Amino acid sequence: MKPDEIDRIIEEAAGRFPAREGDGSNVETIAGALLQDLRPVRPLAPAWVFTLSLTCLFAIFAVVSASILGLHGVHALSFTQIGWLFSGLLGTAMMAAVASAREMRPASGVRLGFRVPVAAIAVFLALFASLLTGYGTQHFVAEGIPCLVAGLSVALPTAAAAVWILRRGYVMDWSKAGTVAGTLAGLTGLGMLELHCPNLKAIHVMVWHVAVVMVSGAAGFAIGWLADSLRRKRMQ
Repeated sequence: MKPDEIDRIIEEAAGRFPAREGDGSNVETIAGALLQDLRPVRPLAPAWVFTLSLTCLFAIFAVVSASILGLHGVHALSFTQIGWLFSGLLGTAMMAAVASAREMRPASGVRLGFRVPVAAIAVFLALFASLLTGYGTQHFVAEGIPCLVAGLSVALPTAAAAVWILRRGYVMDWSKAGTVAGTLAGLTGLGMLELHCPNLKAIHVMVWHVAVVMVSGAAGFAIGWLADSLRRKRMQ
């Protein structure tokens, strides 16, 4: 039950039964009006269930979409590169999943919020710079735009599914929840690109692949901020 609904019930009850001095029955009447509409709700699942669900969402969307497009990127990577890149992907995705699960319930621990996209972007810039070479800009835009579009095309449905999971809880701050969910969606798009894209030039992946995470995180924040603004207006 939302605060404005409680206020409405109290106002209606008070209007039907005007207060009389020394009469405590109105208190019982208002309490009855409040309690008669209350229904037991299903308890929220433990945080680890949502963390696991969001992590599986990341893995399934990335692998399935890359399998449809072709797993060309995996064949171009060495075993060392595969180990470091996909360990980084899984680690940052789990961090985003934990942060998303914490946004689903009040007082559920330290909110990671905007630290999630910053950490994810920093991790992959460092990994790509250390594992890959090649900073030539020939065909830079022509090769990059398709990767950005493909990554965001995977991130969009992932974000929609993540929001559906977030709505199973009670999100107090959608701007932060949108940021971490958008980052998780962007990491899904990045994961798909690492599985699919055979272009291993460092400048290409550091700009266009990482841009999927940046754009998704920023879009999640913007949409969440708008949702918070509309909610505050309705409560006024």
